[in-house]
Amino acid sequence: MRIVGKALADQHSEQRGDAMRQRALLIATGLVLASCAHNADDPPISSGANTAAAIDGEAAYIEHCAGCHETGMLGAPREGQPEEWEGRSDLWQAVLMEHAKTGYFEMPARGGKTDLPDEVVAAAAEYMLEMTFPDRPQD
Repeated sequence: MRIVGKALADQHSEQRGDAMRQRALLIATGLVLASCAHNADDPPISSGANTAAAIDGEAAYIEHCAGCHETGMLGAPREGQPEEWEGRSDLWQAVLMEHAKTGYFEMPARGGKTDLPDEVVAAAAEYMLEMTFPDRPQD
C-alpha cells in the first residue's frame, strides 16, 4: 500500500511540475510579446504638422523598412549601396514614393503595414534615398 501511495504521490508531484513549467513558459512568452508591442505612452513618430518633414525619417525607416533594406531580404536594395539600386535609382522621387505606398517587386505596399500613413512612408523612403544618394538633387 505504501508503494502505491508513494507512486501516486510521485506522479502527482511530476504533474504539478509539468503544470508549473507550462505556466512559467506561458508567462515568459507573454512578457516577450509584451516587450515587442507598441507602448501607447510612446510619443508618435510625428509631432505637430502632419507632413513628411515633421516625421523623423530615420525612425520611420528603422521601424518599418530596415528589416529588409538592411539585409537585402527578398532582393530589397540595401540602404547605402547605390549599385543595388541600378535601374531603380533613376526613378523620380515621386515614383519611388508611389512604389513604397503601393508595393514594388517583392516589397509589399507600405512595407506590409496597410495602416501606415502616407507621411510615414514618404519620410522613410526619403531618408533611405538621402543615405544612399546623398548628392542627388531633390524633387
